[in-house]
Amino acid sequence: MNCMIDTNVILDVLLKREPFYEDSRGVLLLCEEKKINGFIPASSATDIFYLVRKTLKSTEHAYEALGHLLNIVRILTVTNADVNQAFLRRASDFEDCLLATCAASNGCDCIVTRNEKDFRDFDIALYSPEEILTCLL
Repeated sequence: MNCMIDTNVILDVLLKREPFYEDSRGVLLLCEEKKINGFIPASSATDIFYLVRKTLKSTEHAYEALGHLLNIVRILTVTNADVNQAFLRRASDFEDCLLATCAASNGCDCIVTRNEKDFRDFDIALYSPEEILTCLL
């Protein structure tokens, strides 16, 4: 199963955000154990680095976190067509729209997110971390 992992799920783990940490960590463990194929768009990698560095106030910790993440998920290219398609949709959350557009253009089966409401207008299956863990464990 090819799963686009929403940025917030990854940040839950890297920043140990409660009460979401355990279920989100479980999703990344599924990726690490190759039970699912986890993907993030290239644009999320920069967002994750920035937010980890800002929150932890450490560039070194941000590099460590991103380095570990790169061993678990694969990075998908965000194309000009993806950006234009997301732009034309005029969604209230452009970042989520671009993530969903990238997931669709790369043939992902689903998006794993805690924020399903921003992805409902896309023709792709949505799972919360808890739901994907229940389905696969």
